[in-house]
Amino acid sequence: MHVTLVLTHECNLSCTYCYMGDHFRKEMDWSMAERSLDLAFEGFGPVDVGFFGGEPLIKFDMLVRVSEAAIARAEKEERDLRLAVTTNGTLLTQERAKKLAELGVEVTLSLDGVREAHDATRPQRGGQSSYDAVMRGAKAIKDAGMPLDVIAVVAPGNVRYLGETVKLLVEMQCRQIILNPCFELSWTDEDLAAWEKGLEDCALIYADWMRAGKPIAFPTFDNKILAAVKGGLASCDTCSAGTREVAVSPLGNLYPCARMVGEDKDHTLVIGHIDKGIDKLRVESIPRGPLDPACSECAELWRCGASCACANFAETGTTHLPGGTQCWYEQTTARIADAMGAKLLEEQCQTFIQWSYGRVAEATARMHEYEAEKTKKVQRKRRLPVLSSTA
Repeated sequence: MHVTLVLTHECNLSCTYCYMGDHFRKEMDWSMAERSLDLAFEGFGPVDVGFFGGEPLIKFDMLVRVSEAAIARAEKEERDLRLAVTTNGTLLTQERAKKLAELGVEVTLSLDGVREAHDATRPQRGGQSSYDAVMRGAKAIKDAGMPLDVIAVVAPGNVRYLGETVKLLVEMQCRQIILNPCFELSWTDEDLAAWEKGLEDCALIYADWMRAGKPIAFPTFDNKILAAVKGGLASCDTCSAGTREVAVSPLGNLYPCARMVGEDKDHTLVIGHIDKGIDKLRVESIPRGPLDPACSECAELWRCGASCACANFAETGTTHLPGGTQCWYEQTTARIADAMGAKLLEEQCQTFIQWSYGRVAEATARMHEYEAEKTKKVQRKRRLPVLSSTA
């Protein structure tokens, strides 16, 4: 279970597409954070703790305190621990980045790309540019010896810079580039045409770095190609909201994932409370998709990513029905990824072959190792005593 602590609703930016609603001063206290760690450490096996907001670095001291407590507990229980934070980077100083590196906290930076793209969608609360501050944060991450993972939100206001954005992120030597589509907003036909052109530009860049032997994780295309290699989506590739993922709001309400917390006022998607735990019946009652009848006729259903409850909820207000923009996106990215992948296979690009086919083999091996570890750690109890033979 990946447990995300929403440390605060407050933020210093005013993103045009923000799904967290109005930003206000409501913060998670230490008692709530401790109970969130109890939830994260339930069961056995690896522990996965994330920090979100608002802007989580507004509560930097709390983030450090929780991380140190999690590290101490993981060491005591001899369990693997992963710590991660998603931040806009504007409050990330050299000293803070160094501290996060010492704690082993993985940092994902929100950066919407080149200056024009970023300024169009991620201004400061007063309307000023946040670009230079974010770039300083990116430099602090690299100077601290940490890899640079970036989330770039793709929205109508910045989509026309998509190719330039990915080119910049490659030049910044990112380890991973996550393009996060904004399904909350309305997309015109002109916007979609610009998006398609941008994705085609991204495919050319992707192919070039494969040919150069320098792959960068790029889920937009990687997920489609890996699904094709595996022959479809595995259960671990589908939406994990509420099943393998849960978010804790500052008030202690539990949500299927961090994106659904919002202002923590609409409890439609609440699946429990930190004091009572996860309501499994509530989780099971959340419909999963894609369940639109038209989906059954789609040639891409076998590897469609529209099972994401968050994306569906953003576009259609339901957790199981994707909207027209998401449908267009799934089919477009699949077509572009397939064409690019076929070209690289035709060229016998060894980096691409190892990146795609090799990662499937590695993931399968890790899964087998985890299953073996799980079997070893679970103490099986006999339901009946073993009787010695009377013969």
